[in-house]
Amino acid sequence: MTPSSPTQSVATKTKRARKKSASVQNHATLSLGDIVRISFQRTLRVSEEHSNYLPPGLGSFPLRSVSDVKATDSMQDRGGVVLPIYQREAMWMSFDSTEPIALQIATGLVCAVTGKPLQDGLNADEQNYVVLPDQPWLDGFKTADGEVRQFVAARLGDGATVEEQLTDRPAVGGIQIRAYRLTAAARKKWKAKQNRQRRHFSNDFELLTVSYCMSASVSDMGIGAGGRITQEIYEDEFEFADWEIEPMSQVWVHLVGARQWTELTGEAAPRTPVTVEEYNDAGLPWFDYYDDDKNDLPASPELAGVKTVGQVLGYEEESEGAGVSFVWPLGDERPGKPVPTGTW
Repeated sequence: MTPSSPTQSVATKTKRARKKSASVQNHATLSLGDIVRISFQRTLRVSEEHSNYLPPGLGSFPLRSVSDVKATDSMQDRGGVVLPIYQREAMWMSFDSTEPIALQIATGLVCAVTGKPLQDGLNADEQNYVVLPDQPWLDGFKTADGEVRQFVAARLGDGATVEEQLTDRPAVGGIQIRAYRLTAAARKKWKAKQNRQRRHFSNDFELLTVSYCMSASVSDMGIGAGGRITQEIYEDEFEFADWEIEPMSQVWVHLVGARQWTELTGEAAPRTPVTVEEYNDAGLPWFDYYDDDKNDLPASPELAGVKTVGQVLGYEEESEGAGVSFVWPLGDERPGKPVPTGTW
């Protein structure tokens, strides 16, 4: 891939970002350089007929490093982690960061913010990333002002994934993540600002690190668009030149079906989550979140026209392997299992 001209506009910097390793902690959390923690949350698939509040987290998807499973050649080449997910199952991503991070997120190498091909770098003209810790989670594709379309799993080849609708190349599936740090000078400036704020609000100031929880064989899976969810993706408040040119870390998340998960890991796949009806019948809450001080990014024209998984595949449900047992975490394994970066 070729970087865009906005990316090249900061090429006068001579220092390169030092690569930091990625790891899987507690079999469910992706750690990037011990700075960023990402979990992939199982959730309710919301209605495609109307706008919805934020759905709850129903526990993290299990993750395994490709180096710890019987990975295929393509998995080994790309590195990263493996995650089991059912056809039409929904997810959202929870973020936690100890410092500002620009996070590129793509599905099938299509940017979830812009709907354009994933670039080898940040874009100054059209923001192709989210900024942590201001963005505590992401539930879907940026398709409208103040809304996203929910991340919903779909088989490659059925035409329901966003990448199959927006590209004419062979589909690759999965989720791709790149993390960029501030430059050393920008980090120093940011830390000084945090210290001033702590001294001024020493009794009640706390950094925002929100985790948004309550307290047939499918070998190739991608992500399609589901129902509309009320959510903003915030504009970057830093100067573009404050960000490093190269990512500190990148990870490919391979999405696999239940049977392939068992073949790769020797473990049973998780059960399917509860339905919206079961959740509502239990009287459990939905969620809302906004920040008056942040500006929402404009909607992506490319993503605004994508068809939903229901529109492509129809609304009749498929069997999802009832009766399989849960995968339970096996305890704390800090500093975590290393995740190979791979090439992509």
